[in-house]
Order: sequence, then structure tokens, then C-alpha cells
Amino acid sequence: MPLPPSPTEYSRHLARLTQARPQLRDELCGATPVDAALLRGWLDAAGTLTEENLKPVLRCIKQRALTCIASRDLAGSADLAEVVESMTQLAEVAVAAALAVTDAALVARYGAPRNAAGERQRLVVIGMGKLGGRELNVSSDIDLIFAYPEDGDTDGARSISNFEFFTRLGKALINALADITADGQVFRVDMRLRPNG
Repeated sequence: MPLPPSPTEYSRHLARLTQARPQLRDELCGATPVDAALLRGWLDAAGTLTEENLKPVLRCIKQRALTCIASRDLAGSADLAEVVESMTQLAEVAVAAALAVTDAALVARYGAPRNAAGERQRLVVIGMGKLGGRELNVSSDIDLIFAYPEDGDTDGARSISNFEFFTRLGKALINALADITADGQVFRVDMRLRPNG
């Protein structure tokens, strides 16, 4: 009985990716569906995330996840619902990881943002479009809205306004996800919301 064809025979992108990064060939079998628990396990295995390693780690995990998702899709092991849910969970895990690292880095520089009552304020990231609808495909960008609860200032020695803190945080988050490096990008980020879709 002949062996089934490799998923790389059906996808030039997958073939190029696994040729450039041979360690990804182990993911070609696509035995396990990609979900948030698996992705967080890969993040944990990568060690402590820092500003310095955030971009390469997230891009490596995206490539690994994409290899698994595409392999399962091409082999007929995953239906469309699984593919879009896996991509959505990848985006959610990547955004959460990038937000945690970029927030911690800015807090270390400027202190934590507080309201008038001294309560910690946090950036709210809202997924719109295909991300919000849990319909991301492998080529989707992610549409995001940023908000924060209340004005105030950070509590550090180099205090800045909450507006300035969250503006910097939003820019750092977008850069962590969308910057194109030698390892590619995690997701394109679209902040230009259109009122009619």
C-alpha cells in the first residue's frame, strides 16, 4: 500500500516553510488539533517571555501551529469549523501573550496606570471582524479595538498619563504581532474600523 502524500505536495507555502525550518516537519502529521491549551503549552515550553524573545517565540509558535492546522486540513482530518477555531485561538493566545509582556515592560518603565481611586487600570482588547466572529482563516488579519476604563496617571517615578501609557502599549502590542521579521509576522493587525463592514 503506498504512503499517503505529504501535505507539502499540496502547499508551496508549507513546503517552503518546512524546508527553511526542518524542525517543523514533525508537525506535518497534524495528529493533534490546535487549541488554546496546546498553544499555551508551547509557550510555557519556550520559557519566560521577555521583550527580547517575544517576537521570535510568537512567530515560531505561529509557524508550528500553521503547519499543524494546514496538515490536518490538507489530510482531511480537520473541517472548516476546526480550522477557523484553531486560527482564532492562535490569535487569542498570541494577543494575550504579547499584551502581558508589553504591559509588564511599560509598567517597569513608568509604573502601573491607576485611576483617581488608585485602582490598577488595564488595556481592554476587543477582537472585531473575523476574530470577533471566531472565523479567522490562515490568511486573515485581525481587527482590534483598544480601550481602557479610566483616566489617571501611572504610579512610577517617571509617571505618564494613562492615555499616554495605553497609547504606547497599543503600539507595542501591534508591533509585537505585526512587525515583519526574518521569521515573518504573527498576524497583520488592522485598526481601521469601517462603519459598514
